[in-house]
Amino acid sequence: MVEKNLSQLLAKITSTIKVYEKHAELSGENFNIFSIMGMESDEVRTHSAVIGELLNPKGSHSLGSKPLELFLNQISFLQNLILDCNSSICQKEVHIGKINEDKTEGGRIDLIVKDNGGVKLVIENKIYAAEQKNQLKRYKEKYTNAKVLYLTLDGLDSKGDFNEYDIISYQNHILNWIEACAKEAFDKPMVREVLNQYAYLIRKLTNQSTNVEMKDEIQKIIKDYYTESAEIYKNFVDVRNSFVKEAFDEIKNRGNLLGKWNIEFDILNIWSSNTSQALLFSDIKDSTNFYYLRYEYSSSKLFLGIVPRTLKKSGKRSIQREEIRFLNDVDFVTEYLNLKMKAIDNVIKVIQNYIENNISTYSPHHINEKE
Repeated sequence: MVEKNLSQLLAKITSTIKVYEKHAELSGENFNIFSIMGMESDEVRTHSAVIGELLNPKGSHSLGSKPLELFLNQISFLQNLILDCNSSICQKEVHIGKINEDKTEGGRIDLIVKDNGGVKLVIENKIYAAEQKNQLKRYKEKYTNAKVLYLTLDGLDSKGDFNEYDIISYQNHILNWIEACAKEAFDKPMVREVLNQYAYLIRKLTNQSTNVEMKDEIQKIIKDYYTESAEIYKNFVDVRNSFVKEAFDEIKNRGNLLGKWNIEFDILNIWSSNTSQALLFSDIKDSTNFYYLRYEYSSSKLFLGIVPRTLKKSGKRSIQREEIRFLNDVDFVTEYLNLKMKAIDNVIKVIQNYIENNISTYSPHHINEKE
């Protein structure tokens, strides 16, 4: 009986997915300009650029001060902020001086909002980049009268000791705000569609279903087959992780394709084995840095990055990181199961290109922590 119900459950979910995949194809929602251009997780050129332009009443959106007003109204602790929206401007990548040796001054602020009375908002935008020492404290000391906002995908706290800041998230605050701005742009179709595409991207980055209808339908099927769904859920993670390990073994075994680079699993526990699977690549002659390939279990995403050995005991502090994307937005495990050795070959080529493109920048004489 259980086996029969499991088959029925999987058949119904498969059928539902196919229906909505066809709907997505017909509606064109898979054509997302940010994904196509490989700019999904670019903090500066994508996220700060879009948010900063919207927060600027003089921006190219032709909505005046309305997006800024919506931003203040959408976030409850900003509703009483004294800010003259009509005289306000938003600036991006604001340099506040060279960072001194003890990291108590200087840096580059992602976004500031100021009016005739001075800087009122400071926004530190974090997608995947690591937080730097005293970062929020430095910004607050530069603009003592400003409210400091710490923006992350899902509203995580800062890891520093400084606590004079407020948390906002893409998952809730920014998504709700972007959707409100899209409604405000009802008579500006070009602006509205860009905002809708950006909202789609935020849902994707924060692991929210991009299709509410499909999500609701699948949840209904799971409720009807709850016991069977629970059995699948209990075994899914172990099966997924075993496929990742199998694929990483293949990459490690074919390490000769990477020439002089030594390849090993993350035996140093730079990342917890409960959170990811990682391979470390080190130059036999010069082992200042580890280049790494890491599959993150929580997001089902595959990343390439660089972590200096001198920081390996202090936490997950990549000095550079980027996601490896696959066609049709499938995850790495699906790509591996569909293409097997071709998928491995493709990943190895990406690793080769990544190391070649970054080795000169992140050589022992050029290591600078990303601010």
